Amino acid sequence: MGNDEHLRKAFDFFDQNQTGYIEIEELRNALSDEVETNSEEVISAIMHDVDTDKDGKISYEEFANMMKAGTDWRKASRQYSRERFNSLSLKLMKDGSLQLNNDR
Repeated sequence: MGNDEHLRKAFDFFDQNQTGYIEIEELRNALSDEVETNSEEVISAIMHDVDTDKDGKISYEEFANMMKAGTDWRKASRQYSRERFNSLSLKLMKDGSLQLNNDR
């Protein structure tokens, strides 16, 4: 997850309307096929932990910081969020939805 190109592609997957931010509805839509993550409590926890400037949306910088933070996060929901984003990104790469330029 330290690769900036990979991070940008993963961010762009979540930023469905291409505004430069992941909004709560986009997060809901992106995680809708993850049965255990499709709850308002989890979505709220992700937004609370990742949206550090509390503007109601996740910027690329906030997303990248979350992905690069590692396992020393103090809050369990942050670690859970990071693991979910990692899992989804890996799944997208495997099924071909998320391709890096050097993969083509």
